[in-house]
Amino acid sequence: MEIAAVGRILGTDPWLGALPSDTRTALLGAARIRTIDNGAAVYRAGDPGDGLHAVLEGEIRLIGHSESGRRLVYLILRPGDWFGEMSVLDGKPRFHDAIAFGPSVILHVGSTQIDMIAAGHPRFDRAIGALTCQHQRAALAFVEQALTASSEARLAFILTEMAGRHGRPVGTGVEIDLRLSQEDLAAMVGVSRQSLAALLGRLRRERVIETRYARLVILDFEKLKQKCGRQTP
Repeated sequence: MEIAAVGRILGTDPWLGALPSDTRTALLGAARIRTIDNGAAVYRAGDPGDGLHAVLEGEIRLIGHSESGRRLVYLILRPGDWFGEMSVLDGKPRFHDAIAFGPSVILHVGSTQIDMIAAGHPRFDRAIGALTCQHQRAALAFVEQALTASSEARLAFILTEMAGRHGRPVGTGVEIDLRLSQEDLAAMVGVSRQSLAALLGRLRRERVIETRYARLVILDFEKLKQKCGRQTP
């Protein structure tokens, strides 16, 4: 993949777009492209930080594991999404696994290159901090839902977030390419697979959603937002 193609893929990313042009050029110029096989790890929890990454093709999932051994999907990353910034900031080991779901291509800027860019572009550290804040705001919103909302509200919140990040308009509504196992989605909502099936069934009966093979279509976005306490502006 040529660097020009990389620029096109990442060109719509607001974080990259907010960087000064010379910083953006330095960042992309210092990057290398990696191909990640399906199921392979970009990094594992406990690995030393090795720089900053962005998804170019495919999908990367940030996954943690509870003490009971349950897998927790923290974030699903698609082309244009950056990740790995926390270890860049604090220098500590990786907090979770980053796993490819399907063959994937990522951009990688190593730690040494990141340090050189930061030395030559004084506001770059602040930009990395802004990326961390962006991800932490999303995580805190999820935690708030998990602690205070009903299971139906949590599912509605997760589906609206997915639709905002990965949805595409179709004739009947907004389609989400889930590519999630029921176990993964249930873990994100914090319910059993049986409870998840009941929640999805209720939304189908209310004509809020329609489920297809490995996909879900939101038919009534306003009603879904209301279920998680969000109103359309």
